[in-house]
Amino acid sequence: MKNIFYLVILSFLIGGCSYKNEAISLQSYKTQYTGPTAKKQKSVYLKVVQDSRMDKRSIGYRLKGSEQSTKLYSDANFADKYKEGLMHALNIAGFNTDTNANDATLVMEVYIKNIEIVYNDKYFDANLKGKMEIDTIVKIGEKVITQNFRENETDWIKPSFNSKDLEPFLYRLFSNSINNIIARLTRY
Repeated sequence: MKNIFYLVILSFLIGGCSYKNEAISLQSYKTQYTGPTAKKQKSVYLKVVQDSRMDKRSIGYRLKGSEQSTKLYSDANFADKYKEGLMHALNIAGFNTDTNANDATLVMEVYIKNIEIVYNDKYFDANLKGKMEIDTIVKIGEKVITQNFRENETDWIKPSFNSKDLEPFLYRLFSNSINNIIARLTRY
């Protein structure tokens, strides 16, 4: 009986301290766009938001030393979340989004190219790095403008044993990239 008790305690200690890799969720975009607004009441038609990554679940990995130990994943539909966030931010910035492709001043396509979060086990240095790559195609009449947006962030968080602790960082990448796109649109 004593051996069983020690076995249970040992398994609790090992299991309780191991890294819990759960699906990372992504919150909806909150009202936080504070950048420049459209100079005139311009209309924007968001033609498509597409997640063009090969593996749509994978969003990065955890490093243990210099080895990839755990893949980070999410079940969120990034295209839908991104479209919802863009539409909300466009409205806050003073754009009219209630239009169609023929009547809009700007017709926009958005492609999510890469999302990568890397968490490492450093305790006194930046232990969280992330990048998000977005391509946009904006049509203004006959003129077509293609732009690449690369959002890079680093941060330090307390030592984590649960992938859910990375959700605020993913949200910050997500919202900063939306804010950068909208700020650039206000220049046209």
